[in-house]
Amino acid sequence: MPLLKPILFITAASLALAACGDKGSKPEGQVVATIDGQEVTINEVGLEANSLGVQAGTVAPKLVEAVALSRVLERKMLAAEAKRRKLDQSPQFVLAKSRADENLLVQALQAEVAGKVTETPREQAQKFITENPIIFGDRRVLILDQIQFLQTPALAKLPIGDAKTMQAVERVLLDANIEYRRAPQQVDTLLLDPRLSKEVVRLAGGPNGEPFMFTDQPAGAPSPIVYINVVSEQRIEPFVGERAISYAQQLLQRQEMSKRLQAELNRLREQTKGKIVYGAGYDTPENVAKKLEAAAAASAKDKASQDARAKAGAAKPAAAAPAAAK
Repeated sequence: MPLLKPILFITAASLALAACGDKGSKPEGQVVATIDGQEVTINEVGLEANSLGVQAGTVAPKLVEAVALSRVLERKMLAAEAKRRKLDQSPQFVLAKSRADENLLVQALQAEVAGKVTETPREQAQKFITENPIIFGDRRVLILDQIQFLQTPALAKLPIGDAKTMQAVERVLLDANIEYRRAPQQVDTLLLDPRLSKEVVRLAGGPNGEPFMFTDQPAGAPSPIVYINVVSEQRIEPFVGERAISYAQQLLQRQEMSKRLQAELNRLREQTKGKIVYGAGYDTPENVAKKLEAAAAASAKDKASQDARAKAGAAKPAAAAPAAAK
């Protein structure tokens, strides 16, 4: 049992717990232990044992259970000490606890919605495979030379369309004082939206390998990210057979879950419309983006006006010097 030592090492600091229990009546039923009168249930131990994952793969189940119980007891002991020190009353803790509770509730809602999605029929998965060869039979793995930067209102005015090489794109961004990152990226059409994959593959075969651009807004990004790319290498790696059918079934199920969750979110947004009141300086991301864009446009217009006045002033002829007295 090669993983026995690591797990025993994890619990070495907890062996003293065996002497800390209540000397009174033995726990029974769903309660497997108590610490200072606080109960630990079999469900808590089971959840903790599951969190051990592969680390417990070759260890005797009874030992895994003991390790899990030890961890639960340790956590309760430390949590009780934190409460004794009134750490649960600090503003940071209250905020973190509220955020954790909200995240758990969201996960519970997602799980409930996901639980109502039935397994995708095999025939539907096969139809999806036929309709999306770019994911399966014609799957591509591409190596991109990629530049990434946050989209800005100034993007529309930049001469990026005239840049025929990645070096030329860099010069445009440097001249505009836009921060960017350039690095090679591997793209697998198995994992992309088929519409994006088709467009990337089409552009990869374009004349002279000129750069192409697309935008996306990953989860957590404050604004859309611009990607400028050149495909430096691509290879076909078909994904077929039973693995492909199973993957297609899972993918369609995830899409259905996402669709239902989005519908639920849209319903709630409609339900709470007009109930959200923003403080001064705060608004929706869409409205903030519009205000920033308007401010940037006004600033650019003002600068252009100042430059025009400066040029007009420089172009005025100098006044003639007065004639010398005779």
